[in-house]
Amino acid sequence: MNEQLPQIILLNGTGSSGKTCIAKQLQEDLPYQFLNFSIDSVLYALPESDLENMMKGAAIHRTGYDYAQLVEGYHRCLPSLLEAGCHLIIDNAWIDALQVAQLFKLIKEYRCCLIAVNCDLTVAKAREIKRGDRAIGLAEYEFPLVHNTMCYDFQVDSSEQNPQQLSQVIINYINENRAFKALSKTLQ
Repeated sequence: MNEQLPQIILLNGTGSSGKTCIAKQLQEDLPYQFLNFSIDSVLYALPESDLENMMKGAAIHRTGYDYAQLVEGYHRCLPSLLEAGCHLIIDNAWIDALQVAQLFKLIKEYRCCLIAVNCDLTVAKAREIKRGDRAIGLAEYEFPLVHNTMCYDFQVDSSEQNPQQLSQVIINYINENRAFKALSKTLQ
């Protein structure tokens, strides 16, 4: 295995910024197997009616539902997958500093490349409407918050480049860099 490959490629950006499409393309293009394990991996395990409510932006009233608990569960899965030898591409819109601190505490021992996925708000809002599987207004809510909680090794903009192009840009960056320091900078 190439020792400069990170064990984690973290994609952070607003909803509908293209993170998951980029992650799937990276999986195909990288020379080493990476699992795409996003917050959606946990959310899609919710009861169907709760997931439908979440996608519509409606309240979930089922006893025991706690979004922060789901995020924490997602974060706690990551070290187990990494300890088993899996390499991960993870994505979310991390906007809560406490959740970022929790995540980074759990993954700080691993090589991690943190990538900001930027996207013009108008483009993200149009994608959100077209997708139909996200609460309308989510991208706009997350837009001013999403990049305030962490430092990055690299940034891409998905407004005009497609996932295939961005995957190549990211792989080129990874191949040209031996150290990823954003995680430790964020922890300081």
